Amino acid sequence: MYLARIKLDPKRSAGMDQWAVMGRAVRRAVDPDPGSDARVLWARTSPNTLVVSSDTAPAWGKVPGAVSAAIHPMPRYAEGETVRWELITAPTAQRAAEPTDEEPQPRPRGKRVPLAEEEFEDWLDGKFAGALSVTSVRWKHLGGRPARYHFTGEAVVQDSEVLQELCLNGIGAGTATGAGLLLASPLAPQ
Repeated sequence: MYLARIKLDPKRSAGMDQWAVMGRAVRRAVDPDPGSDARVLWARTSPNTLVVSSDTAPAWGKVPGAVSAAIHPMPRYAEGETVRWELITAPTAQRAAEPTDEEPQPRPRGKRVPLAEEEFEDWLDGKFAGALSVTSVRWKHLGGRPARYHFTGEAVVQDSEVLQELCLNGIGAGTATGAGLLLASPLAPQ
């Protein structure tokens, strides 16, 4: 399990600002077999930085515009340790659809709809359940459809294994298009 920070030259990464294009390029760099089940998450945290979490180390030179990379094993954190966390995602939930004249039999699972900001903290608590206990959270609207947000905060690790799985599997909608990557880092000493 690896975490790679890839530096991009924005002038050489034309078209890579489109989420679907970047997603395909990252997937090919990590695992060129489209039928494989390798876990790959990514986020473009700035115009010149791409972060990739994957089962295997990415061939970063295959990412258009990549100029360098730092690839490390994904860190593990001890239960009870306080960490800083970061997440870019599109918070959504499935809401049961009511029957209408046009659709008398609505979808059994309901429709995925964006959450209101007042629901974010409960949504995060549910997504982090068993892995992290959030002690602080902030968010910034990034745009997109469904709306993406950049969440940051601090949390106490409850279960290291569950946290590792969250970091590898992603959180929320849009994991194929650059959302859902949970990053955790040690809290800097005060």
